[in-house]
Amino acid sequence: MSKPISKSLASAIALMVAVPVALTACGGNNNNSNSGAAATNSAAASNGSGESVTLRFFSNLPDRKSGQGLIEQTVIDNYVKENPNVKIEVEALAEEPFKNKLKAYMASNEPVDVTMVHFGAELGTLVSAGWIEELNPADYEGETYNFLPGVFKGFTFNDKLYGLPRNSDYEVIYYNKKLFADNGIKVPTTLDELFEASKAFRDKGIEPMSMNGKDLWSMAVMYQNIAQRLSGDQNSILDATAGTKKFADDANLLEAAKILKRFADEKVFNTAYMTMDYGASQNLFTQGKAAMWYMGSWEAGMASNESLPQEFRDNLGVIQFPTITGGKGIADDLIAWNGGGYALVKASKHPEEAKKFFDYMMRADQWAKIAWDTGAAVPAQKYELTGNETEVQKQLTDILLNAASTSGMTFNDAGTAAFKDASQNAVGKLLTSGSPEKFIEELQAAADKQ
Repeated sequence: MSKPISKSLASAIALMVAVPVALTACGGNNNNSNSGAAATNSAAASNGSGESVTLRFFSNLPDRKSGQGLIEQTVIDNYVKENPNVKIEVEALAEEPFKNKLKAYMASNEPVDVTMVHFGAELGTLVSAGWIEELNPADYEGETYNFLPGVFKGFTFNDKLYGLPRNSDYEVIYYNKKLFADNGIKVPTTLDELFEASKAFRDKGIEPMSMNGKDLWSMAVMYQNIAQRLSGDQNSILDATAGTKKFADDANLLEAAKILKRFADEKVFNTAYMTMDYGASQNLFTQGKAAMWYMGSWEAGMASNESLPQEFRDNLGVIQFPTITGGKGIADDLIAWNGGGYALVKASKHPEEAKKFFDYMMRADQWAKIAWDTGAAVPAQKYELTGNETEVQKQLTDILLNAASTSGMTFNDAGTAAFKDASQNAVGKLLTSGSPEKFIEELQAAADKQ
């Protein structure tokens, strides 16, 4: 028998938005390195319920047969079945091509109808350009939508709402249980154990941890994760980003930079990680060539993705980011936020029809229910437990349920678009050729320019 999400779990998810603004860069990707072609859904001609309409939908989920891309596609298919006068053309690109084309669409005022958006700095740029339609929060209250408390914050600018979230996201480490067991390596719970495990895997010719360094945002989030494990403070790095303190005021921020650089120097990350994007890093892990993958809860769908090897799915596990000896942060402190979502585009040629579809997609019985039932993501809305959850879903639920604190945002997306770029580029330089001291200076300079 299905049962509603428990009050304690709902409260745990609500913790994710306790900080005044919840922002991120990564928002629920499920990208394949071989994907990028547009997909199209057709419906029959008008059945008399309305004039034939074609809507354009822009997505960062090119894999339409599994994971979150399948959820998105299922919702679209459901809608056109119920509204055969509507045709929805889907353009779906992998993450970086998606971001680049989204900027081009904004600059040219392209008449897309509904688009995926990353909240925070990236959505703020679209809002400032006047490309995104304002929403009425009252339209999305009540049981039809069942959004968790506070999840609109990251989509709100100047007290106006410009998008809706699709996921509740938090950082974890996925790991291959078989690789650890077969090689007699302890699953790490502390940073020292993580470095020891990484060296052991290196000695055996196995990549320790796959990372999408080319995208930079994941490295920035890991830096924040390390800083929190040192200080036990979720707000210090966010305060520095906001300018209410200096980055140099917290010695843990410098120490975290030193530790992150140690990850690179001791080859914890996969070979050539700085040239590897999201899809490539995932493929390395799912093919059993890397023991771990630092990524978000939105990748819960790996456990139920039948296109992945059965052996991999049977041996997929989840752990929290390790604690640091002498650090004040605990394993139950999460770097967590509400992930990517969707928005209406002002330039739409069919604004009324676009909003009908948008509202349908965000109903609790559409995206949220399908996301949880298929094991592909943890939604930003209340959902029902089915009793058929995968072990990965259960582990992710336990991690969220036991959260002692959450960040509410990622620091690299807590400021302007310029700060986002500067902070992520600074992380890239730190890992390749820079010094921790110079890194802190660059973060401060970026914060001062906001």
